[in-house]
Amino acid sequence: MVKGKKAPQTPGTATARPDSPAPGIRQYFAPQHEEDGAQTPPKMAPTLTCGPPSPTPSSTGAWDAPEDIRQLLRSLPTKDDLTAATTSLRQSLAADIERLRGDLGGLQRRVEQVEKGQRESSDQAEATMGRTAQHHHLLTSLTRHVEDLENRGRRQNIRVRGLPEGEKTAEELHHALLRLFNKILGRPPDTPIDIERFHRALRPRGPPEAPPRDVICYLLHFSLKEDIMRLARDTPRLALDGAPISLFNDVSQLTLQSRRALRPLTLALQQEGLQYRWLHPFGLQIRTQQGPVTVRSGEDLDGILRTLRLPDDVQITWPDPLTVYTTELLPPQRPARRRRPRGSRPSTRGNTPSSSQEL
Repeated sequence: MVKGKKAPQTPGTATARPDSPAPGIRQYFAPQHEEDGAQTPPKMAPTLTCGPPSPTPSSTGAWDAPEDIRQLLRSLPTKDDLTAATTSLRQSLAADIERLRGDLGGLQRRVEQVEKGQRESSDQAEATMGRTAQHHHLLTSLTRHVEDLENRGRRQNIRVRGLPEGEKTAEELHHALLRLFNKILGRPPDTPIDIERFHRALRPRGPPEAPPRDVICYLLHFSLKEDIMRLARDTPRLALDGAPISLFNDVSQLTLQSRRALRPLTLALQQEGLQYRWLHPFGLQIRTQQGPVTVRSGEDLDGILRTLRLPDDVQITWPDPLTVYTTELLPPQRPARRRRPRGSRPSTRGNTPSSSQEL
């Protein structure tokens, strides 16, 4: 025999300890009768059994279960109960799934409506942008057309710059213009010239040290006006009574602003030694080695900049004629002064003088 090994105990024949609590369900079974007196435990290992000990049969031959166990067994669900519960659960799940399907179908319809509305809005936005671009092009063309009509109405005008502003009457100004034009034409000073109308620039006269205002003359014959302008360009230094004089074609304000916008381009052309001339309707013609190139829009400007290979620092954009007529470029309007009714006295409240009184 091996020393120190404990003998294995049979699950059903283990001796209950006096201090251990009774098993849970064993109290409902009939107790086993033990022989009186203590018995010496055998030294051999107990025989293993295949299962728990069978209960002691009662006097009738069958085990009489207690009432609480019978109540517990009666409360256990039957097959019909499980079938009913499963059917109810299945119906509840089917109803929930059907509701989810309805909600998902509603969401799908709403998403389809939103996508349809978005597509329609996108199509409308594209159509609106196309119409806006077309309207902008038409307005630009109409604006240039009006500009050309205005310049055609001024084609017989000559703008004289630098003529001293010392005349007292219109006759003195007319006599000074006759002397200037006849000097350019190489004729006697008193030779008559058909000048239908003439006037100074329509703005207030400046201080004595300010440059004189321009004089706009309308000649009756266009051919005479062209002869004067051509001879004036050939004259290196044109002067009258010691005052330097310059002659210009009279053009509209829109044409002047468009030419100012293209000033960087004309300066670059002058530095490159390229000749150019202005066109009507508004445009620019440049003489290159390959021949004359005409610029009338922003697309033409991009092409001519790549062709001429002007310096990279020349940043030029084609002028938009519509910006001249926007409200942002108009001078601010003075607020209308409220007229005091006749017979009323001015208010004496306050001692702050007005701007006219301060001056």
